[in-house]
Amino acid sequence: MNTEENFVEVFSTPSLIEADYLRLYLEDNEIPCYVRDLRITPYPVHVKNMSEQQLYVPEKDVEKAKSLILQVIEDQGITLEGDFPEDDPSEG
Repeated sequence: MNTEENFVEVFSTPSLIEADYLRLYLEDNEIPCYVRDLRITPYPVHVKNMSEQQLYVPEKDVEKAKSLILQVIEDQGITLEGDFPEDDPSEG
């Protein structure tokens, strides 16, 4: 992973499992990704933003990453509890 690349948030979810699944899926599709764990509780619970997991990808891969995440939702029939960020850096 190039440490000089500008990484931006592409998706957030309260589920650590979903975040890790998506991270692996994006990496399998050659998009570097890391998860920022914002849990503020020592317990493995999913209470609104208390367990938020943010996925970050290189800015140049945002559109491809979003497309792949939407594809996972559609193809796999899974319901992700997460959202895409409101401030979309690709719309600037």
